[in-house]
Amino acid sequence: MGYVSNTSGVGSVDNQGRNTSCEMYYNALKVLGRTGVGCIYIIDLKNEKLEFISENPSLFAGLHSKEVEKIGYRFFRKYARAEDLKILKAVNSAGFKFFECLTSEEKKQHTIAYDFHIKSVSTVDVLVNHKITPIEVSEEGDISKMVCIASYALSKTAGNICISSNISDVYWCYNLDTEKWSGQNKITLKPREIEIIRLYLQGLKIEEIAQQLFVSPTTVKFHRSKLFEKIGVSNITEAISYVISNNLI
Repeated sequence: MGYVSNTSGVGSVDNQGRNTSCEMYYNALKVLGRTGVGCIYIIDLKNEKLEFISENPSLFAGLHSKEVEKIGYRFFRKYARAEDLKILKAVNSAGFKFFECLTSEEKKQHTIAYDFHIKSVSTVDVLVNHKITPIEVSEEGDISKMVCIASYALSKTAGNICISSNISDVYWCYNLDTEKWSGQNKITLKPREIEIIRLYLQGLKIEEIAQQLFVSPTTVKFHRSKLFEKIGVSNITEAISYVISNNLI
């Protein structure tokens, strides 16, 4: 892990051929994996392997990382709900075609996210979210490795295939029925709206939020209602889900 070819386009290579920038990236992923409830793994496209940085068996049908690595790509065909396989096929086809239109550097700055169900033998099927970002791309634009962050989905249904980037104010959503991408402008939250969401995430109630912000509860409710209207939700739970899943804070 951490060794790549000279054409990978990811960081500098020392005399032993080790990509030091990539190795630091892997180490950072390991630290991140220990701090979250999700799971991080590497998709090795060249060798068709999965390599786990961290694990959460509940996100992978109760299997531990070594078991999933042994199954490899077949895991998703075996454990994804049959009706959700079209979502994974769309990610593999339409998603990769989208990335083919990007430069090598742009590929590493775009992330595709989607939700699908993982079947469970002993419990209810789990709706999971996967966010995939290329991390090793050749000068010719060929993707060799991608990092995936798996977590519990915040949405209520499967699908929700979207591509976003930290270099663009537009994100793209894929319609499974029309099989087309549509671009939408990213929503920008006002500072007060961000403050209110963050305080809700800390478990504070309206009165407590008002005290923290030195405003009245009525003012908090006003900003909250404007936020609901802006992002098209009806309650604070949906608002938090939307804000987190769309990286608005």
